Amino acid sequence: MLRVIGTFIVAALIIYASYLASKYIGKGLGKGVGSKYMRLIDQIALGQDRHIAIVQIGGKYLLVGVTSGQINVLSEIQDDDLFPLEPEPVDIGEKIPDFKAMMEKFGGLGKRGGRK
Repeated sequence: MLRVIGTFIVAALIIYASYLASKYIGKGLGKGVGSKYMRLIDQIALGQDRHIAIVQIGGKYLLVGVTSGQINVLSEIQDDDLFPLEPEPVDIGEKIPDFKAMMEKFGGLGKRGGRK
């Protein structure tokens, strides 16, 4: 019995130590990512291992395409062409199906020979 309790305590200590190590290692890696001369403004995924990004280099903004094998400059964007997009309005009535209609639809399954 003491051996089982000891095993659980050791396992908990190992999990906690790995959490602490990953937390401090992650903070240390994030410090080296910053750059004085360029930064990532925004990016959007287009598929698996494919995305486009806006990168600021000095006073220029570049639209780049990134895949797993290469990075291509697609175009240069002027500063006045960049503006935040408004979020698309969401119509809640279209997104959430009517519960009563769903139950009526599934309720008819028993009438066509299915189990009730």
